[in-house]
Amino acid sequence: MNKLTTRKEYDEIKAKVEALIAEATDKGMLEPEMDNEYTRQISDLSKLMAQYEDEYMDILPLREKTPLIRSIEDYFYAHNMKQKEGAQYLGINESVFSQILSGKRRITMPIAKRLHSKLGINADMILKYA
Repeated sequence: MNKLTTRKEYDEIKAKVEALIAEATDKGMLEPEMDNEYTRQISDLSKLMAQYEDEYMDILPLREKTPLIRSIEDYFYAHNMKQKEGAQYLGINESVFSQILSGKRRITMPIAKRLHSKLGINADMILKYA
């Protein structure tokens, strides 16, 4: 099979992968760095599933934290401030701040200015990652 095109095919392959994982685990054939028929088959089928998920399912990719978000978090961690206190310090709503930190909301110019003036974050980094 080169490509999954229906949810039924996807579900069948998913069940097969889960069964292979269980069987390989029972036999001790799923240790890190192992290369055997189980690991190759699980890998191949998982790639088919991932391709189907990318094309047909609305699954958001995992977000990687940008250096800017890490800098914001590092500042508040170093100052022993919780997220709620950080939002208050920046003068923004806590839920807005949470969405910014999780990558669900973009940083506006007024917030960018506060990050620079209050947290001392480099303006170039803010421009690059905001």
